[in-house]
Amino acid sequence: MEPVVELYKTYDSLEAGRIADLLADHAIACSIRDLTISPYPLTIGRFGERRVGVSLPDVAEARRVLHDAIQDGYLSREGSWIGPVETST
Repeated sequence: MEPVVELYKTYDSLEAGRIADLLADHAIACSIRDLTISPYPLTIGRFGERRVGVSLPDVAEARRVLHDAIQDGYLSREGSWIGPVETST
């Protein structure tokens, strides 16, 4: 089993789903780790963090796909990268 690397975090559950769908469209399997701190399905502010993880061999391609989606406006700029970001574009 490949190690999973968390590379992006968002506080929007809909955007986390959009990221999972986008990566699946590029044949990149991902996991969404929900760090929500609430007994209710609604969260306010930074309490609803969701982290996107992919297998180690897919990290570079996943970063490229997400970076391009942010630049194109498909994803918001409200999420953030986890760890060092190396993009050549």
